[in-house]
Amino acid sequence: MNVVEFVFLDKQNVNEYLHALFKILYSNMSPIAPTNNSYDEDYEVWSSFFISATQKEKREIVLMFVDDTLAGYFQYYVNIDTNTLMMEEMQIKKAFQGTGLFSQFYKWLIKQLPDDIESIEAYVNKKNYKAQFVLTYLGLIRAGENENRNSFYYRGKYLNLPNKYN
Repeated sequence: MNVVEFVFLDKQNVNEYLHALFKILYSNMSPIAPTNNSYDEDYEVWSSFFISATQKEKREIVLMFVDDTLAGYFQYYVNIDTNTLMMEEMQIKKAFQGTGLFSQFYKWLIKQLPDDIESIEAYVNKKNYKAQFVLTYLGLIRAGENENRNSFYYRGKYLNLPNKYN
């Protein structure tokens, strides 16, 4: 049996994981939404944004490990003013997709979140059909799109998560 562990990224040591996290993101997203930039160019843009994003107090990044191997990550924050969970990014290496890691993660995550969350929000690239399916599976509905019109905006009731994963 595989040992699965979910660990909050220590924001002081973000540089330790930058290349590994980007490699997962790039391998998943470049076939879906290519930027036409080189790997290094995309890494430079992403890493500067990612480092800046990690400095926000409420933002969390959870590292997913299977048998001590980094299998994926999840980036989110909770808006306490609106009691909303904003799911920003979930990336799982292809080798670990379809293994139950996703379900195990959500069972773990709901235990970490505040009890007063009411809604969930997420954006997903319009070309990422798998992620759109996942958000629909989680009970979110498409409710618009972002300003540059390349991503759909999804929203749903938070209770869908505990009802599905408790």
